Amino acid sequence: MLDGRRIVILSSHVFLDGFRKASIHFVARRWASAGSEVFFTTVGHSWMSRFKQKQRLEALRCAQDNRYAEVEPRLFAGAYLPPLHAFSTGRPLVNALVKPLFALYGRHLPEFVRQKIVGADLVVIESGTPVVFLDLVRRLNPQAKLLYFCRDLLRSVGAAPYLRSVEERGIGFFDSVCVPSRRLGEMLPPGGKVHFVPQGIEGEVFDRAAASPYPVGSRNAIAVGDMLFDQRSIAGMAAAAPDVTFHLFGIRWVGDAPGNIRVHGEQSFETLAGYIRHADIGLAPYRVKSSEVYLAESSLKLLQYAYCRLPVLLPDIIPVSRGNEITYSLDGENDWRAIIDAALAWPHSDSYRRGILTWDDVARQTLATVHA
Repeated sequence: MLDGRRIVILSSHVFLDGFRKASIHFVARRWASAGSEVFFTTVGHSWMSRFKQKQRLEALRCAQDNRYAEVEPRLFAGAYLPPLHAFSTGRPLVNALVKPLFALYGRHLPEFVRQKIVGADLVVIESGTPVVFLDLVRRLNPQAKLLYFCRDLLRSVGAAPYLRSVEERGIGFFDSVCVPSRRLGEMLPPGGKVHFVPQGIEGEVFDRAAASPYPVGSRNAIAVGDMLFDQRSIAGMAAAAPDVTFHLFGIRWVGDAPGNIRVHGEQSFETLAGYIRHADIGLAPYRVKSSEVYLAESSLKLLQYAYCRLPVLLPDIIPVSRGNEITYSLDGENDWRAIIDAALAWPHSDSYRRGILTWDDVARQTLATVHA
């Protein structure tokens, strides 16, 4: 590990209790616990976020508004919150209109972030909005190592064309492009130094979640995260299985939810762990195209379901691998009652856990790619 080094992370995620945790959070923690000084920097938010993510914005403004706060030993979290920020949309006309805003947004970071970048040994840029700052980071600190922590194909997550163009022309400047899926690495623009490091699991949190949050004797299915969320499939499952309660975390339901669907919003990872561990079924309701099947390799929730020995329902377009997968058709007819019954009867086997890395493994292997 880079003991004693300074690491700056640019991410669209927030480092706050009660909000979703992604792989970058776990890796940042491990780097700090190993002796590095880590500055986790949230970008891609602004006062405009009040209209879409009011609770998150208020939490950021209270704890990390344009400053770093120490959240753990050697781990600091801060948020760049200007009056407005560049954003991606699914509308080509709007993307064309905001292109100048992306160019302007990417030229500036506040002084509290710039100082840390200037003194950094390693700058980590996560895929998404943070890539807009690549050129600025290179100008501020030409000697720093650069790591592209690439979790997603930008076009799959609806990133603006401007961000995709920055990634395409800039990918060769990174000392390492670290991906959690070999398929994802093959689909990135050419010229990058691509390294594959699988996702990991914080197993001890699940192990500690001994108390079930569910009523005794109930049947429960769980879905986590809203990326490419397929509401239609979940609605079909819920209608066919009124005896099963479907728990949705970090997912917004459009319209009125059926009575056996519970929309929990974002919760802390510690709260979520109990719901996953004690569920009967894990759900991975991706609305995917063939170009997006890399999600099967990079999905944190699939690993979490496997660690907790859950059967998982997912589209048949996604390759299966661990033995706990039950597939359904995205475009054809599905006998949802039969599929749910098969999942309820599926064995909960320790074999699903084989080969899952710890976050210590992931953090160590990720840093090793920078010097490969």
